[in-house]
Amino acid sequence: MSKGWFGGAVLAGMALAAQLALAAGAQAAARAENHFGSIYIDGKKAGQIHYTIEYGETGEVETLKTRASLSILGIKLFNFEQNLHEAWQKGTLQTLKGRTDDDGKIYQASVQRDQDAYRSTLNDNPVELPGNAFPASVWHYRITTQPLLFDLKDLHLMRVRTATSAETIEIDKVATPTERFDITGDWQASLWFNQDKFLVQFAYQVDRHKVLVQLED
Repeated sequence: MSKGWFGGAVLAGMALAAQLALAAGAQAAARAENHFGSIYIDGKKAGQIHYTIEYGETGEVETLKTRASLSILGIKLFNFEQNLHEAWQKGTLQTLKGRTDDDGKIYQASVQRDQDAYRSTLNDNPVELPGNAFPASVWHYRITTQPLLFDLKDLHLMRVRTATSAETIEIDKVATPTERFDITGDWQASLWFNQDKFLVQFAYQVDRHKVLVQLED
């Protein structure tokens, strides 16, 4: 397995980590919280996530920081860091400022919503994003009804379809009823939301390997 393969695995996991942090503290007051999660590859734990979320006085998310590493036999293989600042209003993204360090490759993203579209840049280059595109923020339950998404790291568009089913999964050795959403098309993934519509698990395939990210706390 190449370093690039591991990088891709961690990348999706780190995006999830940031989004899980939002779900875990949606009703928070002004404070900072630390959260932890795990990455599993083919059923074996292979990495960890540490993310910090900071809230303002109104309880809205101000800063999101994510750190992660993936290791085999104790040898660190890959680093990923992502800082996101998202502002939402009535379920619609208004602005996004993001900086992602993908093992040394930097992505600086800026998104601001206008009436019919987004004004966006990636590394200071303009990017066209239509107003009906939804950010690929898996923490947000509305993602399950969206046919057009854009990636939070590099802003590329993804046309998708979503199927839903009921499934009980085990979280911390407790049977948890969930809604499962299988996304196909330009992005392929599975999302599990609990009865409170909070994301609890995320899975996808990389080079025929199953990657699973799960919130531990």
